[in-house]
Amino acid sequence: MKKAVCILAACLLALLPAGCSQAAGQAPQPVDSRESTGASLSMEALANMPPPAGEEADRFAIVEPETPDSPEKPEDAGTDEVIEIEPAFTLEDALALRFDDVPQEDPRAGSIGYAVLRGWLMGADEARFNPDGYVTRAELVTALHRMSGGEVSDTVLIAFSDTDTDSWYTHSVSWAIETGIAQGEADGTFDPDARVTREQLAVFLYRFAAPETPPADSLEAWQDGDAIPAYAREGMAWALENRLFAGMVGDVIHPRLPVSRGQLAQVLTALAACREEEPVARELSAAIHFPAAESASQAHHQEIQEKVDATAAKYGAVGLQVAVIEDGRVTDTYAYGWATKGTDRMTPDHKTRIASITKVGVGLAAMALYEDGVIDLDGSIGTYWGVSVKNPYYPSDPVSIRALLTHTSSIPALGDDASRARWAVQDRLQSGGFSRVRPGATSSWIYNNYAYGVLGQTLEIASGKFLDDVMEEHFWEVMEIDGAFESGNVKNKDLLCTVYQYGSVGRSLSAMRSNTRRYSPPGATGAYFSGGMTMSAADLGKMTALLANDGCYEGLQLLKASTVELMEQRCEPQLPDGSWQALSLRSQDGLYGRDRLYYHTGSAYGVFNCMSYDPDTRDGVVVLTSGASGARDGQGIYAVCGEISRYIYDTIA
Repeated sequence: MKKAVCILAACLLALLPAGCSQAAGQAPQPVDSRESTGASLSMEALANMPPPAGEEADRFAIVEPETPDSPEKPEDAGTDEVIEIEPAFTLEDALALRFDDVPQEDPRAGSIGYAVLRGWLMGADEARFNPDGYVTRAELVTALHRMSGGEVSDTVLIAFSDTDTDSWYTHSVSWAIETGIAQGEADGTFDPDARVTREQLAVFLYRFAAPETPPADSLEAWQDGDAIPAYAREGMAWALENRLFAGMVGDVIHPRLPVSRGQLAQVLTALAACREEEPVARELSAAIHFPAAESASQAHHQEIQEKVDATAAKYGAVGLQVAVIEDGRVTDTYAYGWATKGTDRMTPDHKTRIASITKVGVGLAAMALYEDGVIDLDGSIGTYWGVSVKNPYYPSDPVSIRALLTHTSSIPALGDDASRARWAVQDRLQSGGFSRVRPGATSSWIYNNYAYGVLGQTLEIASGKFLDDVMEEHFWEVMEIDGAFESGNVKNKDLLCTVYQYGSVGRSLSAMRSNTRRYSPPGATGAYFSGGMTMSAADLGKMTALLANDGCYEGLQLLKASTVELMEQRCEPQLPDGSWQALSLRSQDGLYGRDRLYYHTGSAYGVFNCMSYDPDTRDGVVVLTSGASGARDGQGIYAVCGEISRYIYDTIA
């Protein structure tokens, strides 16, 4: 095993010329037979190469501590015996390894270079590492197999219904099962393509390291320590105790978040520092740090709660929820009153209609599909509808997705009585019934619920998926958000709220629960996309935090920073009310004491809501109400939301 590690390091360095102009090969790289490209080698090829000789061999010697009087330790011993390894390469070598998608300033860059030079991880191709891609079970056991030396057994111990005996990961899975590092699922599968979560990674690593002394089950220092399931508690405590998760865990563990390839590189580097005391790994690991959030909201929780209570009572709210975002994370939540009068007290996790803030969700779906190459922001939507869609007054200006996102499409702002069925919308689009204004021009701006229905349908037709599924795949599953465009489709219907309006019921609990998707296929109706989304303030806070933090959620880059910047582009000139329109967002300068805020409001059936964030400080506030007055403040925002938002922004400044 030690000889294999030696060979692996030597061969990889021999393949990488000075300056590391060649990146590692395709990933996931096989351990048996897949053809390699660039600087990559399969584990089988490495195993068959002769060991380095002479001066090159001296650079990769493994040095074990001198213990002449100690009995030989069993091969399966844990990490209590530290194997010291002379540096096979320098810190500068690790930092010099470059991939096009890993900028020099990326805090993961050094660990990525280190893990590649050690042969544990490979590039996605010759130019990219894909640091934000999620680690799968197959990729993880392959990396650990390589870390162990990559020995290939003559016997393949696999009996899983979803795992072939000739897959690129076959020998690694067999090794992991044989050594007890991995186990199959209860249904007889291995699920090789499943994402690895933080809690699962902790368990895999703990079994791999097999320490002789178990850690103390001391997870009390983390806000969600009690949420770690029993099977993972010991492994998680050990991983945190040894700083293996220092690059992704602050004061909250988020055990069910998936792990990215960049994060795995940091974890493996930290593991090398822990097990081997390898100098380069130790130096890199010492610099890995994920800061705990310092929350002014938590420090002033009682005062803010009193302000929330007083403001809710002032404006006659039956129920109210608040989420606070600081430095790109949801740090605190508040609640007031009733979810359903007399029977169900409001909590920050109750789910209510967010009304027109739904449009921000549609915008996020559009940006995700844009990044995937599914849609073009500036071409005619007729491409997706299969008909000619042109404003006859401006036939050269496309009616585009960008125009729909910015309320400048020139599609008439039809009322709720206009059918949103696909056939009816398509008839209107191809008949040329447009307003006499230029598509895409800010001068053509008119707030348009109907056009957002068309936008949602366009995205569903283009992707062939319901927008709920688009949001789930790109955001909600990872962020653990329970939301839906139709209130009855949320997972936990017991947390749905009654919506109150003018002292009576605006939307009953039974109506909220029964409002489920009744259409098929995707694009069949646009009824839900202007205001139907339902979720809690806590979950909407997560979506707001994603935008405030340039597309990054708890260390996972779910949207590119450039894509969020695109969403925030202001359409010139200003609108008559002094605000700017951006892609699904509105913006004002000087709002609530901040230089610049992005926001959206929403009202329907008695809810008056607002979400907002400061892109410079990465702070934000979400306020969702039921039964309150809809009076507006001087900035055109519902006063009940604005008064709470201003107070919180002042408090956390």
